[in-house]
Amino acid sequence: MPSTDPILRGERDKDDIRAQEQNAGSDEEYASEATINSQQVASLGTKKALWAYLILCFSTGPTSSMAFNYVSAAIQSAANTVGHQPGSDKPCARRGHIKCSVKFGAGEIDYVSYVLYLRSIGRAMEGVVTIMTAGVADYSRYRKTMMLCSILLFGALALPFAGLTKADYSHLNALATLYCLLTTVQGVYTVIEASYIPIFMRSVGGLHSASPAADPDTKRTWKKGFTVSVLALVASNVGGIVSLLIGVILVYGIGSYAQVGYFSYLLAITIAGCITIVFASIGQFLLPSVPGQERPKGQNLLLLAVRGWIRMIGSARHYPEAFKFCIGWILWNTGYSNFLGLTQSLFLEVTGIARGSGVYHVWSFTNVIFACMGSLSFLFLYPHVRVPIKSWAYFFLSVNFLCVLWGCIGISNHVTIGYKHAAEFWVEQVLFMSTSSALRSYNRTVFASLIPCGSEAQFFGLEITLDLATGWINPLVQGVIQDHTHNLRFPMIPNVLLIFVAGLLYIWVDIPKGIEDAKVPLNEARAGN
Repeated sequence: MPSTDPILRGERDKDDIRAQEQNAGSDEEYASEATINSQQVASLGTKKALWAYLILCFSTGPTSSMAFNYVSAAIQSAANTVGHQPGSDKPCARRGHIKCSVKFGAGEIDYVSYVLYLRSIGRAMEGVVTIMTAGVADYSRYRKTMMLCSILLFGALALPFAGLTKADYSHLNALATLYCLLTTVQGVYTVIEASYIPIFMRSVGGLHSASPAADPDTKRTWKKGFTVSVLALVASNVGGIVSLLIGVILVYGIGSYAQVGYFSYLLAITIAGCITIVFASIGQFLLPSVPGQERPKGQNLLLLAVRGWIRMIGSARHYPEAFKFCIGWILWNTGYSNFLGLTQSLFLEVTGIARGSGVYHVWSFTNVIFACMGSLSFLFLYPHVRVPIKSWAYFFLSVNFLCVLWGCIGISNHVTIGYKHAAEFWVEQVLFMSTSSALRSYNRTVFASLIPCGSEAQFFGLEITLDLATGWINPLVQGVIQDHTHNLRFPMIPNVLLIFVAGLLYIWVDIPKGIEDAKVPLNEARAGN
């Protein structure tokens, strides 16, 4: 029978507190891994939590799809409209091998380079802001609040586009500014959204081996991770499909490009922003708040973020496999995302900016369809195909590499293939989008198994932060190449090299060792120095 003596109960309470402090370690800045883990599992271990998470992922899809497909297309169309042929005052051609110059700073550049330079600026801003935010999201209950605020801001930035319809430099500059801001904010919610995946994985068990057949717990955890990762991407893509359907309706309802120009692009972007805001508002009431590390008292958030990044970078020797995998992921993602931008611009160039407006809407729509099909096919096949976990990455990377190499083959004017015909883009779309989407799901889940508990957002932010070194340089290099060659196939060369090097890093990663390393929390790894 428990004692009712208040003195004895007080002594036992003190003993319990001392025991808890000893279990937590000498570093008082962190909650114990076991406590954080159990609280997180309790928060996200229900179907309601998963559905709420997917609603938030859906909310980002409309604006994200518009930002990639329509904002850059609108900027390219606007630049083509206000630009002129180099060395003359003649307007730019609408189709074919276009030489078109626009003002940029104190000089002039190729109109496609204008879009590439904006991507470079946006990616650089994205990396800097992510450093300041991802390092804070793991503390207290900031994760949900920061994700919701970033999604709402993301949608709000899409609202002004419908009013930027004039074909002049002031409106072109406004489009460019909003595009860079959208890219910046997108990095914040992407990192925090991905940080939920390892928490969902822990809700069904733990990882003990990288072999899918090693034991039931391991297999169940891998499957949970792939399920959440795939469904999150599919939910976002479904949101993108909804907005693209709106775009297709606007194109064929309002009128042709010759009648309304790129106004349908801009109106679709604004509508997508409204959808994002509405569903993000719904998600904030459904998604439970996930506890994290205790925020050190008296320490401001900026200093906390900087100290967190310094500590994490210093942990590279404790989690080498996580860092190697992250670098490989970054190189692939840089090559993948920039190749998508190039094929987008090249498709408009080959089909004709004016004539291909309606076709471009359909092509953007099927882009998302094939992405969904690829990731869902991977989710279906994974439990039934018994191959080493890394074999999936090798297959996806090989298909990606061949698709980018195909574009490089077309550099020579004497070669009749290499994305010089509309049919080639449709074949590339099926192969490239399906394998890339599956590889994105794979990357997020495998990386989640290589990072320590309690540092999810920080380590997923590492992908964006390290991307500073390549994410903005590659579009910049592509812009310089395009400015000198006026041939969109030349800038594909850096992308094919990036994907090749990424493949070598994927081979180098030892996943079982990385899983074992991740069992030691970040604060304990630092204390062991």
